[in-house]
Amino acid sequence: MERGMSENVVFGRNAVEEALRASGRVNRLLVAKGARPEWLDALLDQARAAGVRFDFVPPAKLARLAHTHEHQGVVAVVSPVEHLSLEQCLAECPKRATLLALDGVQNPRNVGMLLRTALGAGVGGVLLPVRGGALLSEEIARASAGAVLRVPVVYCGNLPQALRTLQDAGFWAYGLAAGGPRDVFDVSWPDRAVLVVGNETKGLRPVVGKACDALVRIPLAGELDSLNVVVAAGVALFQIAAQRRREAATDSEAG
Repeated sequence: MERGMSENVVFGRNAVEEALRASGRVNRLLVAKGARPEWLDALLDQARAAGVRFDFVPPAKLARLAHTHEHQGVVAVVSPVEHLSLEQCLAECPKRATLLALDGVQNPRNVGMLLRTALGAGVGGVLLPVRGGALLSEEIARASAGAVLRVPVVYCGNLPQALRTLQDAGFWAYGLAAGGPRDVFDVSWPDRAVLVVGNETKGLRPVVGKACDALVRIPLAGELDSLNVVVAAGVALFQIAAQRRREAATDSEAG
């Protein structure tokens, strides 16, 4: 499905309601502190139903984002491309699939390059938690060099819960960690696997690591203790992709 670009924000009651109805386009909702018009509760209920986070901020911040004081106390930060729900992603996943989950990756350029890497490695979807990391933006779109238009992106409110949902659907979750007990080159990757990578400096959060079925590492020489998150994810994803190709070739010969 081809997806197009749009502006970064919309503001005012009617425009924000329309943006929320256009499922998969709103990153987050910003509401003026102290504002309580009669229609606001219904709007926030709409945001909750759509799985969109909202925060209360000073009115001056809304004016800066909207470039006007006529914002009616509400601004929606809009993604440049559509994102999917986890349920939509699962409905489209084949029997043999690889997903990538980002736990707190904050640099938009890294997120963009991870999307491009995921596309090249044949990943079926990239999970972005709605809090703690960078969400889809024009900067990410530029850094992905167009890949953001071709890789399904899934927003999730709670990454450990999303991993449990994936596990219930037959996925095995592997967290990439420098101290992981297993070597990525020795893993026999299952038909359904999700690779989880962490923050650029802190790595995986403990709660996310515990939600994984296993933690895996990339063996490093030269006394290095870690790699850039994009490089590390690329090594692991293309290792999985290589195994997928071998399996596909074996299936073809057997058929």
